[in-house]
Amino acid sequence: MTTNVTVPPSNGGFPGGLPDGQFIRGTFVRWNETVGWVDRDGLPLPTTTLVIGTTTVLQKWKDGKAVVKSIHPLPDPDELNVAIPVSEWELDFAGKPTRPWKLNYVVYMVDPNTGTIYTYANSTFGAKLAVTQLEEQIAMMRMLRGENVLPIIRLEKRPMKTDFGMKSRPHLQVIEWRTPGGGGPKLAPQSPPPQLIGPATAPTPAAPTPTAPTTQSPAPAATPTPPTPPASTVLDNTKPVKPVTVAELVADEIPWK
Repeated sequence: MTTNVTVPPSNGGFPGGLPDGQFIRGTFVRWNETVGWVDRDGLPLPTTTLVIGTTTVLQKWKDGKAVVKSIHPLPDPDELNVAIPVSEWELDFAGKPTRPWKLNYVVYMVDPNTGTIYTYANSTFGAKLAVTQLEEQIAMMRMLRGENVLPIIRLEKRPMKTDFGMKSRPHLQVIEWRTPGGGGPKLAPQSPPPQLIGPATAPTPAAPTPTAPTTQSPAPAATPTPPTPPASTVLDNTKPVKPVTVAELVADEIPWK
């Protein structure tokens, strides 16, 4: 069963939440075996993203439009489906009637360099595996490191055995853990202006030497360019989390040490 990981404030990691029937934040993304991870325009996603929340929603399709129930606790999908005649169910790829109301597993991600928000949601068994495994890892790390721990993940795929042979499924590989509180980028210290060295009283200038007249204008003085501060990123405002040790996982010291 999914744990619906959120970050304070709750509601999927976003202040205020969303009304029932809505769950997408930012850009909706998808994964399939052919193109991998892409956004709604078919463009590839960043290699790594910061996960800020997960949830589940119920969704069915009617007249080509999605109908969603997103407020928890969610109703029982089996009870909803029993109320719909099988003759009105849509057909799956094998030509068999498929349940109208399906549980979708949702992940909210952020591009750590641009702050772009992405929403991934799907009802497949592969999506369920990817999201629930990630939630188990988050639950473990939060038990050991506090409720504000967030994972940075790499968007990958894994092999999966199906009724149609070996296929691929989406996978969310944790590569690092972060917690809020980085404080933003720091500017490099500025060098002090150069000091002129010489006598306190300027010497009497010598008589000028006659020179041929010139029509060339003096070169304009160069205008100093102000320093450009580094671009702020999501990771600038987070801190790395200490890795979990074996002793912590078993809640004891290793006996042979």
